[in-house]
Amino acid sequence: QKVRREFSLHISFTCRIIDGKPPRFPKKPTIHQDGDILVMGCLLEADPLPDIIWYKGSKVILDSSRMRMTRKATGKDQYLLKLEISKPTPEDGGNYRCNACNIYGESNANIALNFQGGDEGAGFAPSFTEKPRIIPNGDGTLITMKCVCTAKPKPEVTWLKETKKVTEGGRVRMKIEESGDVYTLMLEIQDPIGPDSGTYRCHVKNEFGESNANLNLNIEAEAEPEGIAPTFLEKPKIRSESGGKVVIMDFKVKADPKPEIVWYHEGQVLKQSSKLSWRMEESDNVYYIRLELKDPGIQDSGIYKCNIKNICGELNANLTLNIEIIPVIKEVPKTVSITKSNTILIECRVQSVFEPKCTWLKGSNIIKEDSKHRVEIVHVKEGEYAVKLEIAPATPADKGVYKLVAKNEKGEATSSTIDVIAPPTVEAPVIQQKLTDVSVKEGETIRLVCKFSSVDKTLKIIWKKNNKMITEAVNTKFDGQSATLEITNCKKEQEGTYTISASNAGGTTESSSTIRIGKHHN
Repeated sequence: QKVRREFSLHISFTCRIIDGKPPRFPKKPTIHQDGDILVMGCLLEADPLPDIIWYKGSKVILDSSRMRMTRKATGKDQYLLKLEISKPTPEDGGNYRCNACNIYGESNANIALNFQGGDEGAGFAPSFTEKPRIIPNGDGTLITMKCVCTAKPKPEVTWLKETKKVTEGGRVRMKIEESGDVYTLMLEIQDPIGPDSGTYRCHVKNEFGESNANLNLNIEAEAEPEGIAPTFLEKPKIRSESGGKVVIMDFKVKADPKPEIVWYHEGQVLKQSSKLSWRMEESDNVYYIRLELKDPGIQDSGIYKCNIKNICGELNANLTLNIEIIPVIKEVPKTVSITKSNTILIECRVQSVFEPKCTWLKGSNIIKEDSKHRVEIVHVKEGEYAVKLEIAPATPADKGVYKLVAKNEKGEATSSTIDVIAPPTVEAPVIQQKLTDVSVKEGETIRLVCKFSSVDKTLKIIWKKNNKMITEAVNTKFDGQSATLEITNCKKEQEGTYTISASNAGGTTESSSTIRIGKHHN
């Protein structure tokens, strides 16, 4: 039997192109704190520049006011990828994954984020250091598939044929040879036969990441199919037409015979409809593949994949679609609170993928932020923001009709109006009976009384002596209308100017009395 050998590294399809690099994470991802920003970093090697997608669990991470993704070239075909989280909380804990994919393959770096402390120890993700090989013995009675990788700690190894896990037993044996952090992984097939042909994958994984090596085993009982496995002539790309009402994903491949294509969105097989359609046009073994998405909405965001396959091989086109739509304001703004401290708080909910630019208006006049007006935009949940306007202190002049305008690159939305009634004006306390000057002898009792024009037990009453808070022992009372200070068995050092101040939201009122204390003559 004749054995045909093909191999590829870190890729998800049989690839015949030899120039370029599949993505590879050569070092362990890092986590560090920079002020109130948590930074996850990954060093990547790849050529050409791959598409980068960050995940938390199985959910794609999008740029937001709290999470920012960056990419910086650090050398030839080397990039530093970062995910920055502003003001991290325990809810940000979990398993993160950085996925890198180009036309030569893909690779992942895994990061476990927790807030319980502990030392992860030194280590790094698995990485294949040699091209995988298929080695037959002299008489064809034994085939060995061999891969070499580095990893720390020791990786978990899984062999697959197509999508089915390969188990050891019968004619199949698996071996691992270890030398420091270098591992030689082998899959042996005794007395190989035609049904053993297929695409094999060696998957290696540890706590710092994972990697794959693919091997094509073709035991030819018959002549190998002639033709060309699908290869890209034009890189997959996304663009919009008709003012954003249509999204186009397209690319060109060369293949012979004609390939079959299957489109996926977030892992689910797509079906053609009035909203979603695709076509494939042929010209001399060159195929133009095009998908059209009409009236895209936020639910259409995510990862799209096109699988292109013929009898000679297959490949995948991966595209990430982020849909930004015009902000949507479904609810009328509402007055959250009008407090006795003369503060008005108005809130309006806005639906938008990214934080919109928001402007509050009173009538037709734009409200500018100042010491009295404050605007706050809070990210409530994915795709929704709470936009707040605080007015403090509010006066009768703030009464009127208010509305919100939210804008982004796609357009703007204006809320319905809300009538705001300013809180009633609170007047400062009015004194009906002021303090009077007092002259007494030592040992006598002093009694100061201040009476207000109305009853208000919420008044804040403060007594002072010579403009300083009274710390000596005196008796004070306040029943909501009358405030009393009493000094029994007075002494010479207690004379001076006594002041009462009464405060509310409307202001502060004061009254003073001069106390003179003469010596007592027997």
